[in-house]
Amino acid sequence: MIIGYLKNILHTIKQRVLWSIKNKTNHTKVISTKASLHAKYDNMVSIGENTVIRDNVSIGYGSYVNFNSWIENTKIGKYCSISDHVNICPAEHDINKPLSSPVLGDGISTKQVKIGNDVLISHNVTILSGTTIGNGAVVAAGAVVTKNTHIGEYEIWGGVPARFIKKRFNDDKINLLKHSDIYNKNWNQVKNYTWSKLEKEQNEK
Repeated sequence: MIIGYLKNILHTIKQRVLWSIKNKTNHTKVISTKASLHAKYDNMVSIGENTVIRDNVSIGYGSYVNFNSWIENTKIGKYCSISDHVNICPAEHDINKPLSSPVLGDGISTKQVKIGNDVLISHNVTILSGTTIGNGAVVAAGAVVTKNTHIGEYEIWGGVPARFIKKRFNDDKINLLKHSDIYNKNWNQVKNYTWSKLEKEQNEK
């Protein structure tokens, strides 16, 4: 028991040192020692304390995940905001077999979750495998997004199971965003963006 405890401490120290180096190199802010060093993190990505990020995850520029979340087999776009206690693509069991336990083999499987840019996933959300979420969408707190669900661009979903609630913006604003290059701009370029600025840019094209 003591040996296991010491191993955990040494592993945590090692992860902190490695992430300290990687954060400086990659311009990231990964605090969690449970975030895989082999996952893909773009610049300006932030990962909160005690969040698990598996090897088969990629996270785009400027996105963050808050504390105590779990993400695997997921591709996340740019400027996404993922809250605390969020579970994305957790392992699933085959309940059609005599035993749901993976002891029978091939009992656990997931399909990749694909999340667009500027997606907001609120507190305590669960997103199951095969889900796709379009740019600018919002998933409300406590929602459970079932397998293979498609959430469209700029849609707000909530509930158990999650269902469409309404559009985030009116059609004019959605068209502005769709025709803009906002997701490909860096922090300094987007931090002062307004709707009038987007309209001006669109008119100048």
